[in-house]
Amino acid sequence: MLRHFGHPFDVRPGVEFANRIELSLAGVHRPRIAGISGSQREGCDSIVVCNGYEDDIDEWDRIVYTGAGGRDPKSGKQVSDQEMIGKNLALKLSCERGLPVRVSRGPLHGSPYAPDRGYRYDGLYYVHRYWREQGRRGFWIWRFELRRTQPAN
Repeated sequence: MLRHFGHPFDVRPGVEFANRIELSLAGVHRPRIAGISGSQREGCDSIVVCNGYEDDIDEWDRIVYTGAGGRDPKSGKQVSDQEMIGKNLALKLSCERGLPVRVSRGPLHGSPYAPDRGYRYDGLYYVHRYWREQGRRGFWIWRFELRRTQPAN
């Protein structure tokens, strides 16, 4: 299956979905569990901001998204350092190539922009920069700043 960058076919920002299955079937965000869709060879085509990492920041037009890895699946807490591999490389490549990333928001994120239930497609963002820093739990994490504007490069 070819990866599609840009708006999904026949879906515009603001469309709501009952669950991750509907989001996937509409082509907005294909993975039904993972928060990052992409590959290290092609780039990241979509992310979901939802009950993810405690270090995430959502300011609507600007998102500071925590990369993948190092999180305990049971507690949801960071328990080890993240590496620049896999999905993190996909986000890095999107930054370097100026590729658009579809952003959807889900419930339970603690953000005033999160829907009360279900998922909402909120449009295209660009990864403007990325860096490594120590997260709240003291482990090294990768941070990706996404903005609802054209790419920086």
